[in-house]
Order: sequence, then C-alpha cells, then structure tokens
Amino acid sequence: MASSDVADLFPADVVAPSAAMVRASIAVAAAIDRAAVAPAGLEPATSDLLVRLSLSPQQRLRGVDIGRQLHIGPTKVSRLVDRAERDGYVVRTPDPDDRRAQYVSLTSDGVDAATRFAPLVSGVVQRIFGETLSPDEQVILIGMLDRISEAADTIEGVEP
Repeated sequence: MASSDVADLFPADVVAPSAAMVRASIAVAAAIDRAAVAPAGLEPATSDLLVRLSLSPQQRLRGVDIGRQLHIGPTKVSRLVDRAERDGYVVRTPDPDDRRAQYVSLTSDGVDAATRFAPLVSGVVQRIFGETLSPDEQVILIGMLDRISEAADTIEGVEP
C-alpha cells in the first residue's frame, strides 16, 4: 500500500474534529501540569482524584464512582488510591451499605493539598478559557463537550 493510500484511510473531514479536541485536551492538561500540579507538589492523577473528592458530598466517593468519573478501571483506581493513601491525602473506610465496597475520603492533608492546588489550577483555567473565550462561548463549549462525552460513553464497539 502506497503512503498516499494510507493517508486516505484517515480523511481530514472525519479525523479533524477529534484531532482538534485531543490536541486541545493535551495542551490544557500539559499547561495544568506545568503551572498547577507540579507547583502544588502533586502527581497529575492525584490532582484529578483530589478535585473529584473535593467536589463530592462529604469529600468522599466509592472506588467504582472514582473509576466512572476518571474513566479508569478498578486496577488503576486501586493503584491511584494506594498512592494517595500512602501520601496521606486519602483514607479508605468501609461502605456501611455494601460490605464489598469502600469509600475513599479526603484527609486533612488531602484538604490541604487541594487548597494549595485549587488557586493554581483556577488561574490556569482562567488564562486558557477566560482569556480566550467569552462567557457565552464557554457555555456553548461546555454543552458541546457534554454531548460529545455522552455520545462517546454509549459506544462499546464499532463495527466497520
């Protein structure tokens, strides 16, 4: 197969939307890592966990909910929580309604880490989105990305 034939496998009109979204996602994540995660003394995955727990009722989530929110499997959730627990940011407690499940909760060190991280990440997000998009454009972007996420979540396998 000639190289031009290979290029035809990925038509620009099909690839362009996802390529642009992936480029933007990678660029935003890299900026957050450089300007917020590293200065806060965190690992990227740990910062994601701290944000999710901070936004949750009672600053706790079950492992399965962490996996759903971060789109990661049980093994990765376990490793992520193990590291955060080792660093003193979270603690596991039994779920009183399901003896097989555990809650992952922020500790006071976890709250301190989230408190260090929050203004840094807010500053990065404000610079990227607030200085680039109008409030109306941000609302439109959020709506479009939510629809894309919902559509992607429904895909289990694609038949050619």
